[in-house]
This record gives sequence, C-alpha cells and structure tokens, in this order.
Amino acid sequence: MLKKKTSVLFVEPDGTSTKKIQVPTVVVTHWKKVMISSIILISAIVLTAIFAVRQYTSERYTTVYGRQINDLKAQNRQLEKDEFDSQTTAEEMKKSFNSIDSTLERINQKMKKRGLKAIKMENVGGPIEEESDDYLIELSQFYKEQLIKLENRLEGMPLGTPHPGRITSPFGYRRNPFTNRGREMHSGVDLKGKTGDPVKSTAKGEVTFAGYQGNYGYVVMMKHSNGYETRYAHLVRTRVKKGEYVEAGEIVGLLGSTGRSTGPHLHYEVLVNSRKVNPAKYFNF
Repeated sequence: MLKKKTSVLFVEPDGTSTKKIQVPTVVVTHWKKVMISSIILISAIVLTAIFAVRQYTSERYTTVYGRQINDLKAQNRQLEKDEFDSQTTAEEMKKSFNSIDSTLERINQKMKKRGLKAIKMENVGGPIEEESDDYLIELSQFYKEQLIKLENRLEGMPLGTPHPGRITSPFGYRRNPFTNRGREMHSGVDLKGKTGDPVKSTAKGEVTFAGYQGNYGYVVMMKHSNGYETRYAHLVRTRVKKGEYVEAGEIVGLLGSTGRSTGPHLHYEVLVNSRKVNPAKYFNF
C-alpha cells in the first residue's frame, strides 16, 4: 500500500513550480484521517510530557515539603522536650528550695527549744545574679547538704540555757558561799529559779548518770557528740534514766537545792573532751 506513490507539487504564489515530492498515495487519499491521527498522536505526546513534568514536580515538592514537615516535627519534639526539661528542672529546684526551707525551719525550732533566736541573715546584701537552672540546682543542693551538716552538729552541741533564770554565780574563782572566806573554783554556772522549775537538756545525747551524787545532789549527766558533756545539778528530782536518749529541749529534771547548795538554783556544767569550760560561751549561738 505504501509502495504506490503520488506526486505532490509545491507552487509559488506567482504560479511557478518550486518543488515536487512523492508521498504514499494512501496519505493523499486519507489525508484527513492522517492529519487527525497526527494531531492525536502529537497531543498524546504533549499530554504525556506534561503529566511526566507535573509528576516529577509533584514528587519533588512532596519530598521538599516532607523534609520541611519532618524538620518542623523534630523542632516541635525538641520544644516539648525542652519544656518538659524546664518543668522538671523547675520542679527539682522547687523541691530543693523547699527542702532547704524545711531544714532551716527545723533548726530554728530546735533553737527555740533551747531559748535561742532563729537563724537569720542580717547585714547582708548585693545584686541578684541570674544563673542557669543547673547552677541553681547545684547551689541549692550544696546549701541543703551544709544545713543538714549544721543541723547534725547543732544537735550534739550544748547551745542555749537549760533554765531562763539569771546567773547568780558565774564560771571561775569565787568566794566560798558558805564561809564567805577564801576562794574556790566554781566549775559551772548557777542559774536562779524556783523549786520545781523544769530544767531542759541543751543538746541531744545519752544520759550517763541520773541520781544523787555528793555535792551535786540530784544530778543528770549527759554525753553528746563531738566530745561534749553536760551536767544539771542540785535538782529536786530527775526525770530521765541512765541509758536514755534525750532530745535537745526535753525536760531532764526539776530545779531544787539538793547537795552543796545555799538555795534553789541550777548548777550547770559543760565539758569538752572531759575538760570543764565556761557554759556561758554556749548560751548564745
């Protein structure tokens, strides 16, 4: 069918012939169908190309947008993590500061039991420094540990007075109160009071003796930590027993005038490593 040819003559506007070609006769006979088919084929090719370009572009944009979405999700997760860490840090700081406050309050309560003033920061100041959360947590933990150490040391240290009465005879040499002659060493502090007044322990410790002992009369002797000892003499009655553990501020006996005494008072002694020292040094913190 394609072997049968038909000549096609190209004519210029002035009627002269310029070129002649031979094409299959079927093309000339069915030129409309051929043209339509060609148009359809070209359209199909163009549409296919457009679809391919769009598909490629769509996939490219999908990839780019997918990366951006993944980045946004990662940033969101990081923000959520940072917020959680911030909340956790704030909670840890709150717990740490609350612990410091509770420890300080506990120490102050013990100070009150001994007749001492609460611990306060006086004559201090300075600018407020902005620090990181980690630094604040570390700092608060440090203060917490220091306060706990202070609390443990204070518990075994004889601070304050066992009785609020005024001092009638200080520590050191004095005139003999019975003969009013000569001098004698007074190894404690005498505090005036009324018979039956409560006498309180000035530190946490163990009772090593509770009973009557010569010139002391009824006396309570206690052993504390760090080499401290205390003695509460001339009592009318003891309220504790040997081997008993007593907290600071607890009543160990009742004031009296037993033993070598000229009237109702409390003879109070403090010893450090078995050496008697002036108890008045420990009346204030």
